[in-house]
Amino acid sequence: MSTPSKGFLSKKIRRLEREIAQIEDIFYLPEKRGDATLHAGMLERKRDDVIRGAVLQLHTAIEDILDSQIMCHVLEVPAHQRMRLMRTHKGRALRRLLMTAEGVGFDNKLDLAVALKIISNSRRKRLAVLNTLRNKCSHNWLLKVPVRKGRRPRQMKPPLLLYEGRDVHAIPTFREFIGEYGAIYARMFVEYLDYRDS
Repeated sequence: MSTPSKGFLSKKIRRLEREIAQIEDIFYLPEKRGDATLHAGMLERKRDDVIRGAVLQLHTAIEDILDSQIMCHVLEVPAHQRMRLMRTHKGRALRRLLMTAEGVGFDNKLDLAVALKIISNSRRKRLAVLNTLRNKCSHNWLLKVPVRKGRRPRQMKPPLLLYEGRDVHAIPTFREFIGEYGAIYARMFVEYLDYRDS
C-alpha cells in the first residue's frame, strides 16, 4: 500500500477543515457579533456535542471489538479467519445476536464476555461505567446540567456526567476518561488480534 503524497494530504486536510467549518457554521450559528446570549448557548451545545461524541465513539469502538472477540471465541477461529465464517448459519446467527436491534444489549454482551473469559470481572465493571455514561449521553439533550431528581432543595446536585465522582466536562477529568477507555480499547484490540495466534 503506497503512502499518500504530501500534496494530496495537504489538499485533503484543507478540504476537511473547510467542511468542518461549514458544518459548524450551519449547525452552531457562530456569529459572534450578534446576540451574545445565543452565541454562548450555542458554544455550550457544541461543548456538549464534543463530549457526547467522544463518549459515543469510545463506546461504539469498544462494543465493536467486543462483538468481534465474542465471535472469534464462539466460532473458535483467529481474527483473520472470522470473516470467512460469517456467511455460515452459525456466523449469521451470531451477527443477529450481537449486532442487530433485536439482539442482546451491551450489559448482556459484557456478561457473555465474562462467561467466555474474554474479559475479567474488573474490566466488566469499568465497561459498565462507560455504558452508563453512553446511555446518559444518548438520552439527554443537555449534558452539563445538575441531577435534581431525588435531591432535596438545598442538597448539592451532582452533574449528569460523572466519571470517578467528577464532571466529565472538566478538562482534567475528560483527559483521564479518554486515557482510561482509549487504553482499554487498545488492549482489547491487541487481545482480539492475538486470539489463537499466540
